[in-house]
Amino acid sequence: MAQSLAPAWPGRATYARSVTLLPPIPATVDPELLGQEAADLAAAGGLTFYVDDETFTYWVDGTSVRCEIGKDTGTTAVRMSRRSWDDLVGQMTTFVGLLLRGELHFDKGGFDQLSAWEPVLRYLHAGIPPYEPSRADFAGRDPAAAFGADTDDAELAAQLRTMGYLHIKGVFSADEMAAANDEIDRLAALARPGDDQSWWVTNEDGSSALCRLVYASLRSSLLAGMDSDPRVRRLGELLGPDVKIAPDRMEGTCVLIKVPGKTSGLSNIPWHQDCGTGGHAMFCPAVSVGIQLTGSDATTGNLQMVPGSHGTTLRYGWQDRLDDVQVVSIDTEPGDVTVHIQDVMHASPRPTGPGQRRTMYVTHYPPALWDHIGPGQALNDLVRNRTEQVADLQRASSDAFGATASQGSGSSTHEAPRT
Repeated sequence: MAQSLAPAWPGRATYARSVTLLPPIPATVDPELLGQEAADLAAAGGLTFYVDDETFTYWVDGTSVRCEIGKDTGTTAVRMSRRSWDDLVGQMTTFVGLLLRGELHFDKGGFDQLSAWEPVLRYLHAGIPPYEPSRADFAGRDPAAAFGADTDDAELAAQLRTMGYLHIKGVFSADEMAAANDEIDRLAALARPGDDQSWWVTNEDGSSALCRLVYASLRSSLLAGMDSDPRVRRLGELLGPDVKIAPDRMEGTCVLIKVPGKTSGLSNIPWHQDCGTGGHAMFCPAVSVGIQLTGSDATTGNLQMVPGSHGTTLRYGWQDRLDDVQVVSIDTEPGDVTVHIQDVMHASPRPTGPGQRRTMYVTHYPPALWDHIGPGQALNDLVRNRTEQVADLQRASSDAFGATASQGSGSSTHEAPRT
């Protein structure tokens, strides 16, 4: 018996028989938004899951999404274990995360068809809405605004909650940034590929280049002091005080170093949410404080944001499918700080010039993280150890990703191009 999961029935679902694999629909599901997403999904065809000995199919019926137990007529069919499914429904992993771990097995179709369903399934399973540009409410605020270090906490928190990110100017002095860069130079000189304390990319000539230091504050008293600096703690706690830094897990304090030119590896990170491979239930809404050690613009590889995208799901390859999406490019000076909620959609494009932007990220996590992640463990280990699969995913959006780089100076707003 088919059960409607769609606009006509946005409340809690009941099924013909008890199936714990299929959670009740959250009461917060908006019938209109679900209907819009259903219409967009029609071309993707139905989706069949084989989860251990259970089979069920989601499909679109007009502006409704339906699910039937025992039905296996999807144009895409994927197998996974019960544990993988539970992690997916519980927002501990994503389709990308399962793909990288080798836990998806396709009978029909492939990842592109599967990923098209992810926003709707996250909405039905957990109430996380699909991102819809026309529904973004900026409350009259400027997505490209920059604030002074003396701006009061209430104003900063309001901007952060509305946009999902902040840019604060002049938090640290030039002398402080010079001392921090000297320390980064020292750690960089000690780094070696495979040391579990750094990330590397490959240049066009085949040479290796350092692109990230991880657990940096465990090897530097100066950087550890910046971790716990009251200015950093203040910004990390803007959404509430019940968060803390994790120097010994989740890669601790990391330093991003933008490598110029064409590289292969994990330097020029395409559009993503930091929980894009998993962990949403355990660490969102974590807050990352980015200390701009060198400043940034398009030539050095700056940070780009989709304002108001936090707390939502953006379909894989969204930049090819959605119109009228605002993108903000954040240009900074040394000593500025950026703050972002980890599930805001953001990117770090390939530098158009000499590169070498340095940003030190100090992330503040909610208590649930410590229930799941131990010392030395990090979700990024999955990405770092699956570079070939990650490269395949990056190629699909590289052209649109590179084209979004800002050519101006200062924070700017533009629309994401469609390719």
